[in-house]
Amino acid sequence: MKKFNVKTLYAYKFISGCLPIYAFYTILFIERGQSETRIALLLAIWSVFTILFEVPSGILADRWNRRNMLAIASALQGICFFIWLFSHTFLMFTAGFIVWALACAFSSGTEESLIYDNLKSDGNEEGFTKIYGKAKLFGNIGTFTGIASGGIIASFIDIEAIALISVIICFANVVFAMLIREKNFYYERLSRENGIEAPTDASIDAIPGEEKTTLLETLKEAGVFIKGSRVALASIIFLVLFASLGGYLDEFDPLIINDFGLAYIWVSVILVVRTAFVALGDVLAPIVGKKVKSLRHIFMLNVVASLLLLAFAGTWNQYLIPIFGICFLIMAISEILLVNILQNEIKEEGRATVMSFYGIGENAAMICLTLIYALLVGIFPLQYFYIIISVYGILGGLSFYLIATRARKNPV
Repeated sequence: MKKFNVKTLYAYKFISGCLPIYAFYTILFIERGQSETRIALLLAIWSVFTILFEVPSGILADRWNRRNMLAIASALQGICFFIWLFSHTFLMFTAGFIVWALACAFSSGTEESLIYDNLKSDGNEEGFTKIYGKAKLFGNIGTFTGIASGGIIASFIDIEAIALISVIICFANVVFAMLIREKNFYYERLSRENGIEAPTDASIDAIPGEEKTTLLETLKEAGVFIKGSRVALASIIFLVLFASLGGYLDEFDPLIINDFGLAYIWVSVILVVRTAFVALGDVLAPIVGKKVKSLRHIFMLNVVASLLLLAFAGTWNQYLIPIFGICFLIMAISEILLVNILQNEIKEEGRATVMSFYGIGENAAMICLTLIYALLVGIFPLQYFYIIISVYGILGGLSFYLIATRARKNPV
């Protein structure tokens, strides 16, 4: 059997991030009459629909072709940006976000599961941290490229043209997604149990007989696993509440220029610095992972990241943006290390479905964050919002560290 071609994966991840509209869609919303409060509500709606789609898409990823799902996700994202080209109302922007939510749900958990099963098939599952980290690296290099190029071309073309370029890139990436090798151990196991060959492009529902696993049984298996694994449960909860804070805040980062009174080019500067440091974190994660293997130490890593965020928010100076970037570098490392721990805990059955629970938690947290922002934006400046988030991260990381230390001393 042909080995997993990681270069194809890296190309797909690079192109998926190389979208110049990323730096400007919040600006597009403002230019078309949407207030900051409405933007926060749009992000909350996005997260609500992602939650609604998350578990069904996770079950589908365990019962169908994960490669095809990534291809569909790229196409759906392009459709979202195409809708925004003609949007001038809150409802139209909402429609675009609903399509994007479906795209996010289709890729959430699917990528990690596809990578892990491909590596496991080649007897290289211990290389997950390295390969997954590199995949995220290429995604962030793509984001870096998209944002940097967006900042430059914004001087020559309007945001609508930037959105159209992003649409074309999304549809081009469908081709690269289809070149990734498909591997799904869950589906293959069920096929063997029912005495048939597992065709790559078929779904579990094509398996004949009454013994095949139902949708609800797939969901139940994932739930029982999470409930029975303290390590998996702690990893998911911390990922959702604290390690993913960097991902939640990137939707608000472009708005920092309004507080600083800076030109649009600074949107690219802020996001490029942030993305460059996150990409560096993806590279360093496997190296740090050789020394930091326990959940307690990962929790403390996140405390350090939140302390740096507090230092930046407390001074609120554009020349300290590198400190802002280092904060997200550390968060990127802790996120990859936690996902690796979680993947190693998950058995073959329902890998993508388990990751869907993580995806649901992330989007629920994003809803809470955007609603808090919508509430505070009319009362406090953006700086206070970042201070509150950083203090929250510090207290949360310390709490989990103390709980993990106590559990270590008093094992169940």
